Parts: sequence; C-alpha cells; structure tokens
Amino acid sequence: MTIPTLSPSARDTAPGPHAAETATEGAFFSLFLDHPQPMWIYELGTLRFMAVNPAAQRTYGYSAEEFSGMTLGDLLPPSQQARFFAFLDQAPAPGDSGSALWSHRCKDGELIDVQVTAHALEFRGRRCRFVFANDVSAMLRVERALYKSEQLQRRLIDTLPHQIFWKHPDHSYAGCNVVFARAAGLDHPDQVVGKRDQDFPWAHNADRIRTEDSAIMATGVPMLEFEDQLMERDGRLHDYVITKLPLYDQEGAIIGVLGTIEDVTARKLAQKTLRLQSSAVESSVNAIVITSARDGRHLVDYVNPAFTRVTGYASADILGRDCRILQRGDTDQGALALLRAAIDEGREATVVLRSYRKDGSLFWNELRVAPVREEGGQVSHWVGVISDISATLSYQAELEHQANHDALTRLPNRNLFNDRLDQAIAFAGRYGQALWVVFIDLDNFKLVNDTLGHAMGDRLLQTVSARLSQRLRQSDTVARLGGDEFMLLLMDHQEPRLTEAVIAELLQSVSAPVRLDDHELTLTCSIGVSVYPKDGSTGAELLKHADMAMYQAKGAGRNQQKFYAAEMDEKLSERALIEKHLRHAVARGELVLHYQPRVHLHTGRVTGVEALVRWQHPELGMVPPGRFIAIAEETGIIVEIGHWVLGEACRQAVRWLAAGLPPMHMAVNVSARQFRKAGFASDVAASLAASGMAPALLELEITESMMMDNVEEAVQTLVELKRSGVKLSIDDFGTGYSSLSSLRHFPLDFLKIDQSFVRDMLSDRNGEAIVRSIIALGHSLNFEIIAEGVETAPQLEYLRASGCDEMQGYFYSRPLAAPALEALVRERNS
Repeated sequence: MTIPTLSPSARDTAPGPHAAETATEGAFFSLFLDHPQPMWIYELGTLRFMAVNPAAQRTYGYSAEEFSGMTLGDLLPPSQQARFFAFLDQAPAPGDSGSALWSHRCKDGELIDVQVTAHALEFRGRRCRFVFANDVSAMLRVERALYKSEQLQRRLIDTLPHQIFWKHPDHSYAGCNVVFARAAGLDHPDQVVGKRDQDFPWAHNADRIRTEDSAIMATGVPMLEFEDQLMERDGRLHDYVITKLPLYDQEGAIIGVLGTIEDVTARKLAQKTLRLQSSAVESSVNAIVITSARDGRHLVDYVNPAFTRVTGYASADILGRDCRILQRGDTDQGALALLRAAIDEGREATVVLRSYRKDGSLFWNELRVAPVREEGGQVSHWVGVISDISATLSYQAELEHQANHDALTRLPNRNLFNDRLDQAIAFAGRYGQALWVVFIDLDNFKLVNDTLGHAMGDRLLQTVSARLSQRLRQSDTVARLGGDEFMLLLMDHQEPRLTEAVIAELLQSVSAPVRLDDHELTLTCSIGVSVYPKDGSTGAELLKHADMAMYQAKGAGRNQQKFYAAEMDEKLSERALIEKHLRHAVARGELVLHYQPRVHLHTGRVTGVEALVRWQHPELGMVPPGRFIAIAEETGIIVEIGHWVLGEACRQAVRWLAAGLPPMHMAVNVSARQFRKAGFASDVAASLAASGMAPALLELEITESMMMDNVEEAVQTLVELKRSGVKLSIDDFGTGYSSLSSLRHFPLDFLKIDQSFVRDMLSDRNGEAIVRSIIALGHSLNFEIIAEGVETAPQLEYLRASGCDEMQGYFYSRPLAAPALEALVRERNS
C-alpha cells in the first residue's frame, strides 16, 4: 500500500516537526489528523519524528515542538531499547508492515502499553515509517480475563482492529478492509465494492446513514467518535464507536466519506459487569482475597478493604505474597489437607482454619475458596472469602452446656432433647425401628411450692429426675422441659421391647413416696405417649401428639397414662394422600436412587452398592421410605416402583462404567409382590438388555419370608434368574423363619447378616454365636457373607477376624446420591 499525495485542503497542516510543509495526504492524512488513536511518521535513519498527530500529543503529553526535538528512542524505557534496535535491524522492505506490543514512557513518566503497527514509506523524499499506536493499557488491565489481544500482523488497513470503509459521493462503497467485509457477512472486501447500506444487515439504518454521510460531504465537518448501534449478521444489535471524515481529492474537493467503526459491545458489557462486581467486592463485609494460580503458587493479587479489617494486613503488606502467611507455620490442621485436595482438584471448598492476624492474634477463619477459570478451562485464579467466626465459636462454647442442660436437675433441656429426637428419628427411619416420646407432667406440683416453698419443690424435682434416669436404659433420654414437665425419648430397638407396662412402671416410680426432711410426699403424674412412625414422622409432630395425650390423661382424672390415637378419618386421610401422590411418583419423575457402598473387608475396596429408593415430593418434601413403602406394598404400586428402581439401577451402573469406574455389583431389593409377579425373570432380562448392563453385575436381594412363602415357586423363579447370569442374595438373614438347612435348596451367591445381629454381637454372647454360625454356614454353602449395619470400628474388626467377606453401614458411608457415590469410589479405590 502507498499513501497517496493529495492537494492541499482546508486541513493541510500536520502536527510534528515538519507541520505545514506541504498540504498533502488528502483523505488518508485527514484520517491521520483527526483519528482518536496516536499516529506518527519517523525517519528510519535518525529515528526523528517527522509528523505526529494530536492524539499522540495528548496520549504522551509532549507538544508538537517537543516532539520535533525527539527521536523514537526517547519514548522507549531501558528495558525496551535492545529489543527495539534488534527490530530496526530487521526493517521490512517497502510495502511490508509489522505489528508489535511495546511499552512507551510518557512525559510524566507513566509507562503505557501500545500496540504499534509500522509501515515503510517515503515521506518528503526520506525513507520513513508510518506508525499507528493503539494504547491498550486499560484493555490489558481490565479485559485480560476476557480475551487476549491479537497482534496486528496484517497489512496496514487490514491490520487495524476496527472496520474501515470509504464511499463514493453516490453513497456506494468504494472499498473497505477485511474486518468490515466480515461484519457485512461477506468473505472479501471486493464483494463490498458497489453495494450500498441497504444491501447489508443494517439496512434499517440506511436512510439515517445516508443523511449523515451527505452532511459530512456537504459541510466537510467530520463526525468523530460517534456511538451508534448497527445490526450484525447474527441478527443482534451491536454497539459501535464510529468516526467519519470527508475524503478529499488532490484539488481539495470532497470525493466521498472515509470512516472507521469500532465494535465496543463486549467492552461496554465487560466494563459494566466489572463495575458492578468491583463495587460489590469492595463493599462486602466479608474479607475477600484473590490469588494467582501461576506455577502452582498462590500469590495474592487483590484484597478488599474488609480483608484489612479482619486480618490487620493492609493491601501493601499482602500483595505479591503467599496467602499462607495467615497460618504462620500452624500447618498441623486437618482442614488444610481438605483445602489442598480441593485446590489440586480445581473445585470449591469450605473449611475452618486457625489463622493469625498481623499482630499475631489467633482468629478462627471460615474460608470458602472457588476457582476462576479461563476460556480453556484452566484455573487462573482462586477467590477466597474469609469470615472471622471466632466470636461465634467462643460464644457457642460458653453457652453450649447451659443452652443444652437444665441448671436445676442437670438433665438435657428442650434444645438437646429436640436434637436427640431428630437424630433418633433419622436412625429409626433408616433401620425401620420405632421410638416413643413420653410427656410427663407432675400432678398438683404447684401445691408443693405453695405449701412447702420453692426450695422444697426444687428438691422434689431433683428426686423425680433421679428416679426417671434410673429407670431408663443408656440409649434413652430424659429431659426437663421446664416447671414440672419432663420428656422421655425411648428407643424401641433393645430388649426388653417397649410395652405399655414400661410406661406403667414409670408412673409407679414417680408416684412412690418421697421423704424430704420431715416431710413425706406422695406425688402423681399424668403421662402422654406418641410413637414413631405411627404418630408422626417429625419431632414436632411427636411432641405435639404426646402433649395432646398427656392432657387427655389429665382430663381423664390424672395419675394415668394415655397413648396418642388419631381419629380414623384422619388416618385414612393421611394414607389416601400418600397413595394418591404415590401413584404418580414414577410418571412425574419424583423418585430418586441413593446408593450405599459395600466394602470388601480384606482389601478395603468398594465392590458394590445397594440401590435405595427415595421419594422427593414437591409438596410433601422428602418422604421417608417408612411412610410410603408399606402403602406401596399394600396397594401394589410397589411393582411399578420396583420396575423403575431396577431399570434406573441398571442404567446407573452402565453410566458409572462409561465414566471409568471399576465394575461393581448393583444390589436391588425385590419386593414380595414384584417377586411373585408372573414374568418377573423376563422383566429383569428386559431391563438388562435395555440398559446394556452385564447380568453378572446385577444382584437381586430376596428376603427370607419371600422364599419361604412358597418354596417350590420361589426356587423355580430363582433358578430362572440364575440362568440369566444375575447374582442372588438373601437379605436380612436370621430375622425370618427359614431353617438353616433349607438354604441349600436356593441358588444363592450372597448371604446378608441382618443389622440387628451385628449391632448386638459384641455385647451379647448369643448374638456373637449367631453371627459366627451364619458366617460358617454360609461359607460351607459357598456363599459370600455380607454384614449390614456396621457402625463401629470394633464391629468391623470382629467381622473381619470372623471371616466375613464384605460389609456395609454408616461406619463406611451413608447412602449417597450417584455423583457423591462416584466421587467416593474414585477416592477410596484409588
């Protein structure tokens, strides 16, 4: 490309050392003068500035006269000198161009980053270069996270990052650069020539553009940095900054319009987003720190004002330093390992750490970290949110005892009782057990206070609390709610089992005469009882119903016990509601599977999982299995649910294999109705075929009662299943009525020891003998033995020593959703 020599015009003076020497350059020199970006021409031999436009003077702070006495080297800091002279040695031949990123020093000493495009040309008889300098300092600082600037490596006009076009007086396009052509939806600038604005995606603006161009050509007044919106070929409006100049011929006559268009859509959006984000971060009450992930180091790039308030470190103290300064060598913290693991895996994490302020004082740091990823997915930074929870932990420690215990009787109070009740409900729900909530109110206790005084009343309350505590088992809880009210939580999972006689004994114990100094008192009480899950599935329901039953006892004459009994229509309404929603649970996608891992006792590896169904109803919430499984069995809905569970379990097993997990047995519980259904074996085969799951990985769990109900029919079904290649296990062995000898008739692979035997085997010699016998019997029949409900390390070690093969239970893991189970297997089997 060559710059045309044009005749003088009304704008024929150029800034810089030789301004006004000639009236030249026509349209292009007009662009040179009025363009908002810095441009200059310098002589190759001396590096002296020959011409500098006003934008360069504004950017660098030098006047035209100052530029006249300078060389290009005066703009370069020492670090750029060697590179620049090496660049000069490789000066391009005439007609070639080059582009590079340089650091320039302004008059005030500030360093700016500029994208420089240079073009060899002859100017006033001398070998020179024309330079276009684009100040990209702000872009590099603000938008580096969004995109990397592209070096300008194309020829002068095509190298510019903006659209450039020029038009004839008749408003047809005379030419453009590649960027403009692409914006118009064309492949080459030649395709633009001759077309008009109405031929392009912005045709709806064609009339207004024609009016603007006509005004420029008529008046010679340019339109500088005008913001506009134009329709792109993607059908969306883009924001642009447009500069249009009159184009002159050699005689100074206007022969068209020359313009540049800069798409600032992304920039404006990014600037707006960054402003909002910056404002939010700066005003946050939480300390926020951003660290770089370069080279595996985590040097601090940014902290907000709250960081200084929390840690005492000012921004200048911490920037560029490793954020582990907050630990001050206190690295023996388990949470640090969790934090390192999350960073290594590039995932979010929340940990609580002991951290230290600048003055050395300790504070408890609840730290949440999250990765910041580049477009390619690589983690470039980490954002940490620090919350000083020292005061919270200290306050909790001080109040924990008094908040959870009654000061007079030292019994648990309402808070602790509610907490234990929630835990007991979760435990009972998991294992299908019951629990009793007992509400005790002392009769006429106010009379004791009124006649003998509050001190004597307090002693009486202490006596009652001691009597109740002595009557309970270790697994039970007695609490004082306040005044003369006591609450009992009785777990119905140990011998002797709970009966109404147990409550009667409590009534008698409280009513026994009490000797206090010279006074012998006889006290009675009224007792109300609610039972989980019959009388409620939540603590609030059970407490409410026990309270209602207690008031019924008082109303019936006091000194007696009452069990909560809902009206028949209320029970039917509850059952009808569950049944109604349950009938649509599968179709509406409300059922989900959780998976409890099964572990080999000798290798520690996860060898299989048990699929457990859960019901997440949009109105009823997470409905516990104990609330709907029985109804599903009674109504036959269990067959549809069981079919879905079988299919989903097979599909999940295939998904895990595709994700790289090792082959694992997928155990699926089979209901009695499902097992007795005609064609059950064919249903299993169809689920396997539809999912592509290997039959050997599917394990069907059958209960004792199902097999013993009709032995011949059960054996026939089991043999048919066995021929298809699936594995079979007997679930909850020992709780049914099968004889040990009958096991040899069933083609089983696994025998599962019921959790009740596992729970009692270390404290009951009979339970221990049963477990050993089951293991020995199973091995003699070539069954693998699986223990259910393993919750403690001693239980695990005893089972391993006794020759048990596998286990499952809370000691290793609760049932997990599929993603969490996958993560656990990858971690434990690695």
